[in-house]
Amino acid sequence: MIRFVLVRLMRAVITILAVVTFAFVVLRMSGDPAQVMLGPDVPQDAVDAFRKTWGLDQPIWIQYLAYIKSIFTGDFGVSMRDKASALHLVLERVPATLQLTLPALILKLMIGIPAGVYAALHRQSFADRGVITLAIIGFTVPSFVMGLVLVLIFSVLLGVLPSGGQDTWMHGILPTITMSIGGIGILARFSRSAMIEVLGQPYIRTASAKVLKWRDVIWSHALPNAAV
Repeated sequence: MIRFVLVRLMRAVITILAVVTFAFVVLRMSGDPAQVMLGPDVPQDAVDAFRKTWGLDQPIWIQYLAYIKSIFTGDFGVSMRDKASALHLVLERVPATLQLTLPALILKLMIGIPAGVYAALHRQSFADRGVITLAIIGFTVPSFVMGLVLVLIFSVLLGVLPSGGQDTWMHGILPTITMSIGGIGILARFSRSAMIEVLGQPYIRTASAKVLKWRDVIWSHALPNAAV
């Protein structure tokens, strides 16, 4: 048990290290932060002073080690743009994030799983093909494209939903739907595949042979095992 926990912890540390390294590399590849923040018309003296203030004049490996040390010691630094604690700026946006992500998660579960199960129970039918088609469209179309399409339809053409803001609950409908469509498609495909696999197992045929109602077979035997 101890070995299992240690292996898991080591994998977690390696994963975190890989993620923060990737973030560091991507940020450095995106351009010189001094030029991005100050603009192209700023004198070179100002650029050099900015780099020295933020440690950007140091060799890249020293910047990387300082970055890793800060991450693992809980020091997330100060925003170059706002001159405020980076952690504080992130935490400020957590409530608004949860207002979108939690309803989106609930919507994914309420639509994606039942759709996948229904498609599996009606395999090779028109409904099954329809669910698969919509699922593929859902998780292949980029979310920003889907969001623009929804705004065009429901805000511009129909005028029934606002295109931005967060004053009322109606302002969250389009963002929530946009965030959930891809997940609904993925959950529907996973649920369908899992149910099809479970329905072919011997214990399902045994339960059916016991003259149980098909609904009881699905709820008591198929769904619990497919949920795994």
